[in-house]
Amino acid sequence: MALCILDVLDYFNLVKKKVVIQMKSIKKLIIASALSMMAASCYAGSFLPNTEQQKSVDISFAAPENLTISLDQAPGLIAGKGHSDTVVAKLTVNSTSIKEYGVRGISSSMLNDLGNMWNITGKNSGNTVAVGFSNKSLVNSHGLQTWNGLSWYTFDANDPLSIVLVRDQDISPDTYPLTVDVVGYQP
Repeated sequence: MALCILDVLDYFNLVKKKVVIQMKSIKKLIIASALSMMAASCYAGSFLPNTEQQKSVDISFAAPENLTISLDQAPGLIAGKGHSDTVVAKLTVNSTSIKEYGVRGISSSMLNDLGNMWNITGKNSGNTVAVGFSNKSLVNSHGLQTWNGLSWYTFDANDPLSIVLVRDQDISPDTYPLTVDVVGYQP
């Protein structure tokens, strides 16, 4: 029986030693972690004294470029025999900041590649009327420019542009939508 008690005591001493060894390992691990964190903080970034500066910039937002466009029908148009150079509409493009503009007619039936002559189609009859920029207006043009693969005539802002019949033609009574594309132009 004495042998058994000694064996039990040896067993408890062995367990006690293992627990003490494990506790020592945990203490060492905690100390090592704390030391590594302190060492890492030595290498962390820090602000350098006497290097502070202040800098500023003015941020400006420009006003958008504006065009005021009016396209008005000429008064007193009568169906029947229409004559070449009869004014059918007047385009006015105004701007305080843009000095020139580009313009071209819009139609599924253009009469040339220059964008200055096209057909307009009646809403009810489907008949067409050939229109374009007047020769008098084209004389005041700054010329032809290409943008997005299309030709545009450029004019001074605030100068009216007349749209006329481009040939003698019979015009049926109807409503003919006329559309132009206008864009600001900077030479």
